[in-house]
Amino acid sequence: MGIQLCCILLLLTTHLVKAQDETTAPEAPVLELKEVEQPPEFPGGTDRFYDYFNSKFKKPEVPDLIGKVFISFIVEPDGTLTDLSVYRDIGFGVGEQALQIVKESPRWIAGRKEGKRVRVHYILPIGIYIGKHD
Repeated sequence: MGIQLCCILLLLTTHLVKAQDETTAPEAPVLELKEVEQPPEFPGGTDRFYDYFNSKFKKPEVPDLIGKVFISFIVEPDGTLTDLSVYRDIGFGVGEQALQIVKESPRWIAGRKEGKRVRVHYILPIGIYIGKHD
């Protein structure tokens, strides 16, 4: 009786592990912009993004700061942004502030390949012009 119970438990355990492996799909690959037919975009387009960004951005107390910050992230098929980081910074807290603004942005429109929404790596340049030129 004890051997039969052990065999039944072993079979059940093996079946449960196999069932979990079958339902767990591997994560979809992350594509680069050049690999998709329709790139992801902020709702309303690029100009709307920069309007949104400028409405949230607080200028640091630095005279004549000119440069670009680059924020890297993945646009998921549902439009959420993941794996956000500052790719290139100009200092004075600008990169961290830009990162926070992008994190809080509304869902994006996902990129598409062969008509399907896909995960896309995106590097967003943000121009910063403070001082004589603003």
